[in-house]
Amino acid sequence: MAAGDLAPVFDLQCRAHESDYHEPRAALASRFDLGREACLVAELGRRPLAYLLAHPWAGAPPRLHEPLARLAAPDHLFLHDLAVAPEARGIGAAGALVAGLIEYAGRSAYAEIRLVALAGADGFWLRLGWSAAPGAALDRTYGAGARSMRRWLGVA
Repeated sequence: MAAGDLAPVFDLQCRAHESDYHEPRAALASRFDLGREACLVAELGRRPLAYLLAHPWAGAPPRLHEPLARLAAPDHLFLHDLAVAPEARGIGAAGALVAGLIEYAGRSAYAEIRLVALAGADGFWLRLGWSAAPGAALDRTYGAGARSMRRWLGVA
C-alpha cells in the first residue's frame, strides 16, 4: 500500500463494512503511518479490491475511529482491518493479504499478530490460524460480540 491508496481504501472501507465501522480518513491514515510496510492492498488494474491495515502495537487493542500516536516499544503487530469489496469476495484476496502480513511479520521478527474479530468473524480467523486471546480488554467501539484473537508466530 502507498499513501496514494488511502482515498480508495477509505471508499472501499465504506462499501465493505457496516456504517458503525466506517472510520475517519485521519484514523486510517494514522494506522498506515504507523505500519507502512505491514499495510497491503490487492488491486485489479489500478482499482483496489481488498486491503489490510496493520501496525506495530503494545497492550490492549486501540480504540476505533481515533488517530493513533507512535508507540515507543511495540511488542506485536496489530491487524487493524481487512476489507474486501463485495464484488471480489471469494476470489482469495483476503487470504493472500493475510499471507503477505504473516510473511512480513516473520521477516520483521514479530512473534505474534493480534486482532479483534468483530461479531461473527471469529470463524474466519480461526480457519486462518488465529486463536482466542482471552483477557484482552476491548473498547466498546468494537461492538457486542467482538473477540480478541492472536496468531503466535514464535519468531522473536
